[in-house]
Amino acid sequence: MNEAAPAPTDRRDAWLWWEGRRLRYNIGLAIAGWLAYFTAISVAIAMGDPVPDNPRQIVSTTLLLGTGYLIAMIAANVAYLAGPIIETIVRPRDASRFRVRAWTLGFWGSMAVPFAFPMVLFALMFSLGPAD
Repeated sequence: MNEAAPAPTDRRDAWLWWEGRRLRYNIGLAIAGWLAYFTAISVAIAMGDPVPDNPRQIVSTTLLLGTGYLIAMIAANVAYLAGPIIETIVRPRDASRFRVRAWTLGFWGSMAVPFAFPMVLFALMFSLGPAD
């Protein structure tokens, strides 16, 4: 019995598949960003950093970090295009398996990136010692 391998998909099919998951990707990025933000605040508090009591300072810091994170989300969405581009270049035999694995790896990798900020913050605060 001679079974033929699944035919590689065309560019349009790859584009539609990846674009169909972009909203889920962006929702995940937004959630990861908020969780990383609250993790950074928790790390600062746990390390003895004084909590700002001025609402203006809290709002300005949140807006600054939020704007920076929106720029990072735009960059992540540009990087998201690597999925369909690589798929059309590589043309894997089993496109559905490739897509699921590549998307999952990219998704969870992208969800981990926002937590780099709280980890660096923790490392800096730990090395400098508690705030005076």
